[in-house]
Amino acid sequence: MTLRHLTATAFLAGALAGCAAAPAPPSSAVPTTVGAVQPGVEQIHASELRPGDCLAPMPESFAVTLVSCSEPHAAEYATTYVVPDQPWPGQEALDLLAREGCAPRMRYVPERRAEVTVAVLVPDEASWPRHRTAYCLAVPADGGELVGRVIL
Repeated sequence: MTLRHLTATAFLAGALAGCAAAPAPPSSAVPTTVGAVQPGVEQIHASELRPGDCLAPMPESFAVTLVSCSEPHAAEYATTYVVPDQPWPGQEALDLLAREGCAPRMRYVPERRAEVTVAVLVPDEASWPRHRTAYCLAVPADGGELVGRVIL
């Protein structure tokens, strides 16, 4: 799994570009709560996300930490995009396919649109082609943090 932005930011370019993580669970597995991290904070599998869920810190795997959107957070989940079935396209091509698939599906709060860009969580080569789901995230365009909702 890797995380990529639609536009490069210094924050993520150095911190997360090309990071690899464990593949998503087998399709026969039922997603379950990973566990409570601290009171009021919950860690779940990305497949359990709902539009408008806020995440902090930026996920490095498909285990994501939910936080209140009223607190500073790294990203807000918007939707998913299933990359078309094909041979492994390579990490850069997969990132591009996922961002291009996510971008038109993102529904932003109009007055907040200029603050954000698209980032994606995508499967790695070992998970391909069984897992082709990209998780579409709204992230701060300036590499900072969000406060409040940016997704409708």
